[in-house]
Amino acid sequence: MNDLGRRTFLKRSAVALGGVAVGGCAEPPADSTRAALDARLVRAVSRLVLPSELGDERLERSILGFEEWLDGFDPVAELPHGYGSQEIRYGPPDPAPRWTAQLEALDLEAKKRFGKGFTSLDVPRQRELLERQLSATDPGTDELPGQPARAEHVAVGMLAWFYGTSEATDLCYERRIGAFTCRPLAAAPDEPVPRADGT
Repeated sequence: MNDLGRRTFLKRSAVALGGVAVGGCAEPPADSTRAALDARLVRAVSRLVLPSELGDERLERSILGFEEWLDGFDPVAELPHGYGSQEIRYGPPDPAPRWTAQLEALDLEAKKRFGKGFTSLDVPRQRELLERQLSATDPGTDELPGQPARAEHVAVGMLAWFYGTSEATDLCYERRIGAFTCRPLAAAPDEPVPRADGT
């Protein structure tokens, strides 16, 4: 792991990861005009909060997955309900406007304080700005949200999305488990093989 102080960060916003929903298969609404998050800022923040063990290739793959999930997010979608329940529940609103504003604020503060954009700063200064912004954001909970879109801050949303992926499960157990993927029935009794570096 990198030294963002992720233990402290996760203690504030994430320890219970079991109920995280990835939701990467959603199709974007037909009338969606959502603007994408600034790709350079997303990558800078991701490198501060996601595990450094991913390496560049898997980190980029994770970032692309996060961006694809957000692009396909359906705001206030009707949620599945339990058998026999007549209650109709709806999901969270679109987090993109809030997260876009947070990324823009990071960049603006970087320019005002240091004379250059967030992505041009060294890692300690990027970390300083991100931690300041996180400390000023009410997380609302000590756990990662069950849905990434419920995260108040974009960095928490990235973590919530990532820890609901197969990649995160493999990294956690150092095994190629392939959670959320289809394995042949014949392979069911086999113990997952160790995860090789870069896979």
